[in-house]
Amino acid sequence: MMSHKLKLNRFLLIFFFIANLVSAAQDFPDKFYIEYELTQTDKFIGTMIIKYESKNKSYSFEAVTEGKGILRLLGNRVLYSTGEINNKGFIPKKFELKNIKKPKKDIIAIFKTASEKIEIKYKGEISFLDIKPKALDLAIYLYQFNFEKENQKNYNFNVLEGKKIRKYEYKKIRDEGININNKNIVTELYEGRIITKENSKHYVWISKGTYRVPLKLSFGTNFGVTINQKIIKTDLPL
Repeated sequence: MMSHKLKLNRFLLIFFFIANLVSAAQDFPDKFYIEYELTQTDKFIGTMIIKYESKNKSYSFEAVTEGKGILRLLGNRVLYSTGEINNKGFIPKKFELKNIKKPKKDIIAIFKTASEKIEIKYKGEISFLDIKPKALDLAIYLYQFNFEKENQKNYNFNVLEGKKIRKYEYKKIRDEGININNKNIVTELYEGRIITKENSKHYVWISKGTYRVPLKLSFGTNFGVTINQKIIKTDLPL
């Protein structure tokens, strides 16, 4: 009788372990579309369109920014991230930053996990960075919130921006409702900063709904203006 109980308990433990893995893997959609509106002091200055898809534990992520007015000075940009996804989140394999106006500034980064190096191709030259723990890239890192433990006061991410890896820190300020298409959405408001980078304070509103994705951002630029980024269209449930 005792032997049967041990076998049953062992089976239940294995069952719940597998069920938790499956549940975690299903916490992020296989495909979605998001469109953000970019504004500066309530003036429309562009859009960012996100397209994400995953299949067989591989993902692809594309973010296309089309600027108007002052934002156009920076040139339209496209961020690509491809890699693997599991119950712990994203494991980037390749990151690309394309500057449509100045293609000579395009950056391609290859994550070489075997050698624990990131190969950076920029202006015809190749350099290497050490892969840091839980390394993410600039395209995908904010969507990693969906895989992090909830109700934490602080979150840290090692983010490949292009030629550098920087540590991004986020501190929760409060829960806050924001208006999206005449609907009040409950979010977590975080204050973020980039370690070792001056004047890097920014704010991110992460949804508390089905998926923990960024619904709104507010950040400064190198030319001294603040840009607000807010979701206006998506096929995700909000």
